[in-house]
Amino acid sequence: MPIYEYYCDDCKESFELFVRSMSAQVNAVCPKCGSEHVEKEVTAASALGVGGDGFSLGSSASSCAPSG
Repeated sequence: MPIYEYYCDDCKESFELFVRSMSAQVNAVCPKCGSEHVEKEVTAASALGVGGDGFSLGSSASSCAPSG
C-alpha cells in the first residue's frame, strides 16, 4: 500500500495519505482545513524510483552488488 505525501496550498500543511494501489484515482483532501487544493510532493523515495512495494530500486540496484 503506497503512502503519498501532499501539501495543502491553502493552510500550508503537509500530510500523508495511504492509497490502496498505485493505479487508484486519488481525491486528496487536507485533513486540517478540508481543502482540495493539494499537491503531491516529491519525496526521496519517489525521486529514487522506489516501487509500490517499497523495495524496488530499478535497474541501478544490481550495479551496487559487490563483484567477485
